Amino acid sequence: MATVPSGYGKPNPKPEAAPRINRYLASCGLGSRRACDRLVESGRVSVDGTPVDQPGLRVLPSMRVTVDGKTVRPQSTRVLMLHKPRNIICTVSDPEGRRSILDLLPPEWQDLRLYPVGRLDRNSEGLILVTNDGDLAMRMTHPRYHVEKEYLIWLRSELTQEQGDAMLDGVFSDQERLAALAIQPIPSQGRYHCYSLILGEGRNRHIRRMCEAVEAEVTRIKRIRLAGLDVKELPVGACRELVGRELRDLRSCVGLS
Repeated sequence: MATVPSGYGKPNPKPEAAPRINRYLASCGLGSRRACDRLVESGRVSVDGTPVDQPGLRVLPSMRVTVDGKTVRPQSTRVLMLHKPRNIICTVSDPEGRRSILDLLPPEWQDLRLYPVGRLDRNSEGLILVTNDGDLAMRMTHPRYHVEKEYLIWLRSELTQEQGDAMLDGVFSDQERLAALAIQPIPSQGRYHCYSLILGEGRNRHIRRMCEAVEAEVTRIKRIRLAGLDVKELPVGACRELVGRELRDLRSCVGLS
């Protein structure tokens, strides 16, 4: 039987206004609400000193919430867009000691519970978001919300008609269907052939696996656009915070107010 923390039954004029425990934890920068449900189910969350396993429990202002014994409090929503260079990994930390995306953040952002939205592999570059908003991060990466992403890709050889058609129709890799929404050649001065490629979802190593399936050799990948945000005015390795209308538009595109 689930335990009930002390204070849960105290009178509250508007109990429906109090956030559920998963939403409260998400607002503390601990991940999406689904991930926070798993935190609760694992017994790592306590309210007023009592372990909680009720995902529907509502957190009142007087309650003290801890995770693994440490008090957590809601943070204001923060979203950064960052121009990732190559040879940087998109994880919060790395056991091998490689440079992480969080190493590029200004010192005043280092102590916040931030994590990247989606991933770019180590050798890819371009636009990525970093946030403490778990719900935003989940919706930005879930295929259900069809968040468009535009990339520039450089190939060793020009795509044939058959290769391009296959990528648009969808190819299978490791039992997953991988497809592009659009492919357009881009004039290039270099030795490689450049294309604009748009995805409606982003699976693990989506572009590299899709190109491997049609035997097209990729030499470089750069994400230039994500949900209406464009990286072209942001220098490599730089970041800036999204505020005001830009942040509201980003949240609105995935159905968040």
